[in-house]
Amino acid sequence: MAVALRKTLPPTNSLVVFEAAARHMNFTRAASELSVTQSAVSRQIQLLEEHLGTALFQRQSRGLQLTTAGERLHRAVSMGLEHIANVAADIRRQRSPGELTVATSVTFASYWLMARMAKFRAAHPDVELRLLASSPVYDLTAAGIDLAVRFGAGEWPGVDAIRLFDDEIWPVCAPQYLKGRPEISTAQDLTGQTLLHLSKFDRNWVTWDTFLREMNVTAAPTERGLVFDNYMVLIQSTLRGEGIALCGRRLAEDFIAHGELVRPIDASLNSDRGFYLVKPRETPLSPAAKLFHDWLLEEARRPV
Repeated sequence: MAVALRKTLPPTNSLVVFEAAARHMNFTRAASELSVTQSAVSRQIQLLEEHLGTALFQRQSRGLQLTTAGERLHRAVSMGLEHIANVAADIRRQRSPGELTVATSVTFASYWLMARMAKFRAAHPDVELRLLASSPVYDLTAAGIDLAVRFGAGEWPGVDAIRLFDDEIWPVCAPQYLKGRPEISTAQDLTGQTLLHLSKFDRNWVTWDTFLREMNVTAAPTERGLVFDNYMVLIQSTLRGEGIALCGRRLAEDFIAHGELVRPIDASLNSDRGFYLVKPRETPLSPAAKLFHDWLLEEARRPV
């Protein structure tokens, strides 16, 4: 039977890509969901069309449209993949009641969560916690994830989201950076400082250009800044006293409490985005997940 399936089934990866592209009717959004490039999506669709010997999409000036064959295949693939996902979820729910998988970003785990994790482990020693700190996982159920922390506007398909806290943006620097420099008292003064930038950022990220514009600063920086492609490396540079960076209040709070970072000025920018605790919408929380869910909400709401 397995040999027969291999001979008749289209490439499995192409089917997964096709389902996302047909659901979004957009290759770019499908690529974002699957964490691949748009060209990779296009290539998988091309392979699938070559395998089937027919076009699945019509490319029109106003976007994509499924052909008749594409509509038939989309219905079949959607039902098949949904059934597999549901069965897999049922199997995963048979884990030990004490097992718990939580997904978050490396930044959130490193700069906020890990400093508090010992309290949870001490209060619930029987919970076997698995922490995934990596790229965002879009299908929590398929990945076997009980809970996740995401940053954004709080609207993601297939999950329920509870806002943990807002994302107030502060300029921060190490105390040693300020030694021997003229006093910084206004946002305008930041243009004469070494500013630390991210070269790559998503739509959620607040750049120095945005921050200064919101502070009504029109002058361009006069000092050459430093550019990084990794937020954790940027923060390490900040801690070494190499410049001033933008940091979310809740990610900076522990550094500030320990005196490792300071705010050179009181100016801040409130973002409409924030950190959210999310769970699969159709999956009830396990006892261990409920413990972590309630604990994390309590920790997030403690006064800073």
